[in-house]
Amino acid sequence: MKENIIINQLPTRTWNRLGVNETALPWNIAETTDLGSDTVTAPQAEPVRFDIQGEGDYSCRTIQIEAPAKTSVTVFEIFHADRALAVDTKITAGESSVVRLIQISDTEEGSTLKNHMESDCEANSRIELIQIIAGKGDFYSDSYCALRGDGSSLKADIGYLGRKEQIIDLNLVVDQFGKKTESEINASGALKDSARKIFRGTIDFKKGSAGSVGNEQETVLMLGDDVSNKTVPLILCAEENVVGNHGATIGSLDDETLFYFESRGIGKETAEDILARAALERLARAAGDSEALAIVEKQLGGTENV
Repeated sequence: MKENIIINQLPTRTWNRLGVNETALPWNIAETTDLGSDTVTAPQAEPVRFDIQGEGDYSCRTIQIEAPAKTSVTVFEIFHADRALAVDTKITAGESSVVRLIQISDTEEGSTLKNHMESDCEANSRIELIQIIAGKGDFYSDSYCALRGDGSSLKADIGYLGRKEQIIDLNLVVDQFGKKTESEINASGALKDSARKIFRGTIDFKKGSAGSVGNEQETVLMLGDDVSNKTVPLILCAEENVVGNHGATIGSLDDETLFYFESRGIGKETAEDILARAALERLARAAGDSEALAIVEKQLGGTENV
């Protein structure tokens, strides 16, 4: 029996009519198959890979990443799903450690992926998060990072392409506790057909976080009359000596860009397809992994299939 589980909650509520305070996701908890858990402990000379495949109508998997002081590790999580899959990733970053997490959705149309990531950072540690939402299934992501130690940092890069009636529902909360902490959130993507997307990005400067910096930016390309986009950049502050910036660029293909393509013999439809792919392809190359790039290219197919 399905019941609604509450995910992607904003730390502080806004107008209920906007429909962004939280998401109620139908899920059959009783019938969810536990796929077990795995632990990755740094240091690791080579990237660690997880190809996570759902089993049955509902399934869940847990990944624990532990980076002791002065170690580093890179972890790839590839999400394969044709029904409903939940993945829970927990990161512990010790002093002066570096954790690089690359998450890629390789999901089928009609599937649901519930992705939860939680991280805790000690002094001078760093987390680099790349999320590539290339799959065709609905994608729900609830991420949290606590920058507890002085000098700790998070860099998050998120790319997406929403197609047909796909739902992309994202939430990333960064609590900056330590002094001189730094957060950077960059999201970019395109929406086509009747796709729906919510992005909530919260940077919260806690008392005692003097000297900290936080920046968040989203760029959204709207490529259909029936698409729906909601962008919620949020900065909270309980400390005076901090710097926080947020912004969003939302729009369709402008005349200047269209003229640039047409002057090179590229029509509007092809130009839109090229730009729709751009954010995902850029992040796939930034991941520095041929298998990851192949998965993204498979999901995108030719420009005529985007």
